[in-house]
Amino acid sequence: MHKRRGEGVQALASAVNCEEKTGLRKRKGILNSFGEVVAMMMEEEDGMDSLFEGMVLFTPHQFTDEQPHQQLVEDPLKHPEESQSDDTVNNNSNNTLAEAGAGAEEASHHQQLSEPLDENLFSSLQTLTQSQSQSQSQSQSDPISPSPTTDPTTQISSASRKKRRASFRIGYARDRTYPPDLNNHNDDDGHDADKNEDDASQSPSSIVANPIDTSLSDSQFKNKKDETLSQFDHLKSQISEKLDAARLLIASVSSARKDSISRRRKAAEDLNLASANHAHLEQQLEVACEAEDFETAERISDSLASAEKEKQTLLLALKDAEAHCDTIDSQMYHALDSQIAAEQECASLLQHFAKDAENNADLVLKNAQILSSKEIDEWFSSSQVLEAKKIELDIESHFINDARSRVSDSIQHSVEDDKNEKEILCKKKDVLAKELDHLLDLVKQKEMEIDENDTRIKAVDERIAAVVSDFKEIQSSINAKFDDLQSRLSQMHLQSEALSTKRKEIDRFLTEEEERGAKLRELVRVSEDEAKVYQEVVVLRKGLKSSILKSREEKLRLAKTEEELTLDVQVLQQEVSAARGSLQELSSTKSSIQQNISSLKQRSLFIDKRVPELEAEKKVAAAARNFKEAARIAAEAKSLGVEKDSLEIGLQKATSELKKLEEDIKDTVDRLQTTEGLILSKEKEVAMARFQRLLLISGAATAERYAALELGDANEANLLLAEAEAANDEAKKLQPTYNFKEEEFLIPKQFIPVELVSNLGREQLAELAASAHFPASQ
Repeated sequence: MHKRRGEGVQALASAVNCEEKTGLRKRKGILNSFGEVVAMMMEEEDGMDSLFEGMVLFTPHQFTDEQPHQQLVEDPLKHPEESQSDDTVNNNSNNTLAEAGAGAEEASHHQQLSEPLDENLFSSLQTLTQSQSQSQSQSQSDPISPSPTTDPTTQISSASRKKRRASFRIGYARDRTYPPDLNNHNDDDGHDADKNEDDASQSPSSIVANPIDTSLSDSQFKNKKDETLSQFDHLKSQISEKLDAARLLIASVSSARKDSISRRRKAAEDLNLASANHAHLEQQLEVACEAEDFETAERISDSLASAEKEKQTLLLALKDAEAHCDTIDSQMYHALDSQIAAEQECASLLQHFAKDAENNADLVLKNAQILSSKEIDEWFSSSQVLEAKKIELDIESHFINDARSRVSDSIQHSVEDDKNEKEILCKKKDVLAKELDHLLDLVKQKEMEIDENDTRIKAVDERIAAVVSDFKEIQSSINAKFDDLQSRLSQMHLQSEALSTKRKEIDRFLTEEEERGAKLRELVRVSEDEAKVYQEVVVLRKGLKSSILKSREEKLRLAKTEEELTLDVQVLQQEVSAARGSLQELSSTKSSIQQNISSLKQRSLFIDKRVPELEAEKKVAAAARNFKEAARIAAEAKSLGVEKDSLEIGLQKATSELKKLEEDIKDTVDRLQTTEGLILSKEKEVAMARFQRLLLISGAATAERYAALELGDANEANLLLAEAEAANDEAKKLQPTYNFKEEEFLIPKQFIPVELVSNLGREQLAELAASAHFPASQ
């Protein structure tokens, strides 16, 4: 029994020794397996397109190689202090291998060739930008001798970084402790690299934390929109005020024009009544003269003189009324010019506003496009950085999850035999306890065996605890990294959502600016349309006004011609009256001269008859010797001879005077006939001018009646109709007298009332211009 118990004890001891050796080998195998896992995850890809570039790979197999195999692949965002990872790894590997127990000597033999795995494998995962990689390559290119602890891996890594520093990088790195002189030499570079690292690490979050200021953009958009609308409303109010002022002026002048026309119409009616009364008195005077009722003729003549004075007074009043009407018409045309000028100014203001609004719309769209393009570029840059960081974190998450699972599997695999051994020993303890109960004589021995077994169990527990403790720091580090990675992934999701929100804000801002530009362009279109309408109205009003002015100028010209011709007729009539008076005087003088010649001839005949008688009487007296009587008779005969001589002289003189007077009478009669012919010609010209003026008055009155009907003034329309009919009737009276024909005169077929020109809109003005055969494009 003792022999069997000794054999059992030896078997247990050998088993324990075997298990201890097996545990040491398993721990070494765990380290080797973990190194293989990391090596498999860090396998380098050829070229710059690999996703895993920038990772320094090392495996436990490198402990046995003469020259380590170093692979570096760099990716977008690597830490600038990656080159320091080698020394830290060496120090950590010394500590780790020292704790490894039996494998420390073998690990220290290969320590200078490569870096072992430590528990801080993922503790220094960093990102770096292109500028950081350049500063890193510059710091590495300085001619500083490497530390004695720097191995060829660092040199290879540095060379690889120099070749690929222009690209973005993703990978793993460890902080490295530089020598004091190297740290001092590169202090500024390290500070810049840390600053760049902070900027690179904060760039996505800063972009997300500072999205486009949409509230400000909304406020600016609303302010600009309100400003543009307020400018447009202000412009519309200005236009309305100007047009209202022009319309009020036209309404005021139109009212004054109606009053002046009413005054002229009343003056014309009074003059027509006075003319009719004057004509009636002239007829009565002729009748009285024919009836030789000179008393009645004298009374009628006095009434006719007063009627003539009244007629001249009323004629002057009519001329004053017509002059006032012309003045009011001029004011009306000035008011129409003011309205046209106001409409032109409105069109100009609208055109300027349309131009400014169009420029503003172009500027808004240009600024929106520039701002949105800038924001889109920043958004794309942030998205690319975020996507790169996402890819990095996904890779890191994959590596950490894989490493954590492998570490957990390795721990589980490492303690699996010990756990089985523990279960066997526990079962054996139970068996021994049972044997102790059955073998009372072997109580002490069994108690010793039990104590020894408990001691071995305790040793196994310690080994298990040691193995677990060896991996506890690594596991906790990996768990911490995993938790940090999850939090960073959550942050990445938040940043991605923020970037999405920012993109929506950018799109919304761009859409609002485009809508604002569209509204501004709509205002431009409306302004241009209104300006075009005002321009068309101005063109129509100007054309119609020019037609009205032509008709008015023609009427004024005819009135002036009629007045001048009337004055000429009056002057000629005065000349005729003067010639008739002179002819009457010449006739009276001719009659007295003829009477004188007749008396002289009779006296001469008497003397011729008396002289022979006296000669006979003288002879008788002389024969009778009555010498005294004979002397008397001789003296009488002598005086009669002298008288006859004077009579002959007077007769010759009177005859010459009569001949001259007859010539004057003939000249006066000829001049009188010529003047009367001129009077007839001038009267025909007066009648022609009056006929044309009456036709113009009739046409204008008809047009004004149409305007009055359009404006709803029926009373004025009736008065204008009566005026047109009166002018037309008077023209018809002149037509048969002088054989006038309307076709012989250039009388407009269509007359345009100024009231409609000043009050109608564009479409009605266009219709009016079309009806008047007036092109709207003038």
